[in-house]
Formats: sequence, C-alpha cells, structure tokens
Amino acid sequence: MQKIVIKNHGPVKDCKLAIKDFIICTGPQASGKSTVAKSIFFFKNLKNILYSQVRKKILLADSVEEENVELKTWLKFVREIRANFLQIFGTTWHMDKKMNLEYWYSKDIYIQISLKEGADYPNYIWVTFSQELEKRLDELDRIIVSNENTAEEKLDKVRERIATCFEDEREVVYIPAGRSMITLLSNQLNYIYSSMDDAQKRNLDYCTQNYLERILQMKATFSFSIKEQIANKIHMTDEKVNISLFNEAANLMHDILQGEYVNREGEERLQLENGKYVRINFASSGQQEVVWILNVLFYYLLNNKKIYFIIEEPESHLFPNAQKLIAEFIALVQKGGKSQVFITTHSPYILGTFNNLLYAHRISKYVDKKRLSEIIPENKWLDFEKVAALFIEHGNIYSCLDEEFESIQNEVIDGASEDINNDFDRMAELKEIFWPEEESYEYTV
Repeated sequence: MQKIVIKNHGPVKDCKLAIKDFIICTGPQASGKSTVAKSIFFFKNLKNILYSQVRKKILLADSVEEENVELKTWLKFVREIRANFLQIFGTTWHMDKKMNLEYWYSKDIYIQISLKEGADYPNYIWVTFSQELEKRLDELDRIIVSNENTAEEKLDKVRERIATCFEDEREVVYIPAGRSMITLLSNQLNYIYSSMDDAQKRNLDYCTQNYLERILQMKATFSFSIKEQIANKIHMTDEKVNISLFNEAANLMHDILQGEYVNREGEERLQLENGKYVRINFASSGQQEVVWILNVLFYYLLNNKKIYFIIEEPESHLFPNAQKLIAEFIALVQKGGKSQVFITTHSPYILGTFNNLLYAHRISKYVDKKRLSEIIPENKWLDFEKVAALFIEHGNIYSCLDEEFESIQNEVIDGASEDINNDFDRMAELKEIFWPEEESYEYTV
C-alpha cells in the first residue's frame, strides 16, 4: 500500500498516512487539510510530468546525442519536480527548514522532498530518489535512444514502463474548492485562458490550472445529454457495460442539480424539468459549485477510467439533503469505477452519510441484504477496511475511526452541535438562577 509522510509543511507538523481506497479528512479551517490533499496530488501527478518530459525527448531523439547529459531522464526529472513543487506550494522562503515530504509508491520506490541550505540558494528544494527508482528511470533512457522502435512504439513502451515504475496505474484528478467562480465565468473561460501566455499560466495555482484545463477539454462531451452519452457508450464498445450503475449515477446527478447540465449552441445550460433552462452562470451558487464535481466523476465512470480523485469540500453551498446525495454519488463512483477518493470536508451531513454507508456494509452480514439494499443500494456501501477518516488539528493528524463500531467517531460528526447545545444548556442554567419563574403575559385581541 502506498503511503505519504509529511513533516513541518505548512500547518502540518506530523502526518503519516496510508493511501486507502477512501479517505475522509476533516478539521478546522487552516489546519492543513488542503496541504495534505495537495501533497498527495503532487506526488501522484509526477508520473504524468515524467511522461510529458520523456515524450518530448522521444520526439526530439533524432537531434539529441546519446552522450548528452540532458538525455539523463532523472536529471531533467529533478528540475521538473522542483518547478512543479513551486507551482503548487509557492515560494520556499517562508517554509520550515526542517520540511520533509516522502511518498512511498511501494517498499522499494519512493521520492523524498526536503530543503537544503546553501550560500546562494537558501531553502533549496532537494529531491531524493530511491535506488530502485533511479534504476528504473535509467531504463527509460535506453528506450529513448533505441533504434528498434518507432516513436509511437516507444511512447507505448514508456507509458507502460512509467506505470510499472511507480506501481500506480491511476490518473490523479484534483477538484479544488471555490469552483463556482470558474462556473460563473463559463462563457469567458476559453477566451481568458487562451489569451494567457505560458508565464501567466504558470502563475496560476497548479491544481486550479489542472482542473481548469480538464473541464475545458470535457465540455464538448456534454454537448450530449447524460442519456445520450450512456447510449453512445453502449453502442461504441464491446466491453460489458453496467447500465444500471450509469443510470443510478445519472439519477443522482439530476436529483442534486435539480436539472441536467448541457453545453449546447455555445452556451452552458442547466436544463429544467419543464423544458426550460437557465444559463449555468445564472444558476444557484450550490449548482455552480457541484456541477463539475458531478460531470468530472461521471465522465471517468462512464469511460471506465481508474482515477485517484481528490475533492475539496463537496458540500459547498448545498442544502443538507443535497450534501447527503453528493456523498452517496461519490461513494457510488468510487466503488463502481474501482477508483480511489480523498475528500476534505467540514460537513457533519457528509460525515454522517459516510457513516451510514459504513454501517450498511457492517450489518450486511447479519440482515436481509435485499431489504437493506432497498434502504441503501449495495453499490454505495463502504468497506471499513478500505476507509480512513482523519482529523487534523494543531499540526497533527489523527484517525477518527471507531474500530469497535467500524464508524467515524460521533464526537467528530457532532462536535459543533455539542458546543451549540452546551452553550444553550449553560444559558438555561443561568436563567434558572436569575429568572426561576417565567413571567406570564396576558394577550388581548
């Protein structure tokens, strides 16, 4: 199992985390949830950066001498890692000199990021590869310089070798918080982004840039309705298609959005029941926040892609019932698509819903499964062994799972409610001291 170690990075002082299939992370604002999420994204996205780098080398291989030091993949990769780290986390000047990040892809494959003090480069980003990873990176160079294969064949080999190199076949997809602004500017996004030069794009937070490019690429897909996309999938593939899974996902999307997103006639719309529609930039803030969570997850589910999803605050601007539904939708996609999920949340409704999905799996051994599935469908149940629930506070990360009851601890879910109730009880006690008998009033009409 993969794992990450984070020390003295931003607000996070000490974090050791096994990368399970389903991770829920909660805690106060500015406690480090996004730092953990971005750190996982950074390491998981490195294989994509490596592939882009090697792809360029292969396409330019004819004009590069084998002895050229630039041909050493790991040397160029180190520079790319440093540049990407700065794009995600910003300058290192303010960072703790004892900052240390480690990501273990397997027992022999890891990458470590630390800061090294130098006369000319204070807080210089220092990258360390495990010996086994260095060895595998060197093997990529032999593919690049080989004269036995075409460029296309080399690219296929490289793609396969990199997946093996990191022992991870999943693409990583980051869905940041603050999504409504991107949706609000939907009609202007193509123009704004295309008019930016490379330097301006690099100044964007990398996670947001990655998300923005992803949805710009996907928009054309949603010129078709969800039903049309499902029908196209059925007719265009020889694979066995789980139609009931797709239909259930589509129904949840409709219930959450109270309509259906379509991109038609150069305009993004929320199609309503009565045949009318509202332009997406005039939809509610909750609909704008959630629409591209739904679209992105459905796209990869429909296309049978195994993904590591990182989703920040899926509950943003949503009514509690819709928060319940988005939690169920995420669980459905994770389990049905055999993907993995990391979620940050402040919502007791999200946590409570996941607790129900854990409970359903737990009691399934003892009750009538058919009747249980009528309450919560089996394709949403969460296996406790594959779930981690984390609470971050004061720089440290703790598990908030109750091992005995195989659930998220109630104190975490109801913490705020408990504080509110305690305040009310204290006020009630104060009232009893100073106002033991309420005055009665007579009203006349």
